[in-house]
Formats: sequence, C-alpha cells, structure tokens
Amino acid sequence: MSERVRGTLLRIFVDEREEFEGKTLYAAIVDMLKSDGFAGATVLMGLEGFGPKGILHSSRAVEHMDHLPILIEVIDDEEKVASVIPRLKEMIPEGLITLERLDYMRLSAPKHD
Repeated sequence: MSERVRGTLLRIFVDEREEFEGKTLYAAIVDMLKSDGFAGATVLMGLEGFGPKGILHSSRAVEHMDHLPILIEVIDDEEKVASVIPRLKEMIPEGLITLERLDYMRLSAPKHD
C-alpha cells in the first residue's frame, strides 16, 4: 500500500513549434526534467486551443494545423518543482505555467520472488 505524499503538480503550456537550442521546446524541457532527476513527465498535445492573442489553433482546420498547444505535466515535491521554475522562465519565450498543491500516491506492482 502506498502512502499519500504532499506534492506539486506543474503544468507547462507551450506551442508545439517553439524551439530551444535546436530542439522542440517540449523535448528540451522533458530532457531537462529527466536530467534533474524528476520521476516522470507527460507531454500531451491539444487538439485545439487559443492563447492570449486569441488566435485559434486547431487540428480540424487545414489552415491552422500547426502551432497546436502542448501541455507538459510533472508531479514532484514542492521544493524540487520550485527549483526548476527559473530555468523554465529562461527557456519559454511565451507560454503558461501553473502550480497546484496536491496529495499523490506512487503505485507499483507487487514484487514476485
């Protein structure tokens, strides 16, 4: 049985076409999180969305098939998440970061000997 742990959910919203040092921005962020020892990160692509400029980006309209929204989600302890925010601010030219305090449980299959 896993116990509940207090942590922070970090959500990072970026544009699929943004780049950082020759890679897609989302891939560069995931690589940075992995090298910093985060347990995991999930990258999700939005089918449709708009940002502060009000431009609709959608996979259903041929003329707007690029610049789809990307969401990167990470859960870890509050201090670890806070430590990565300054680098994210340097990497992301335009986007959104949200932080949410939560309880989580790590689940794993029982080990068989």
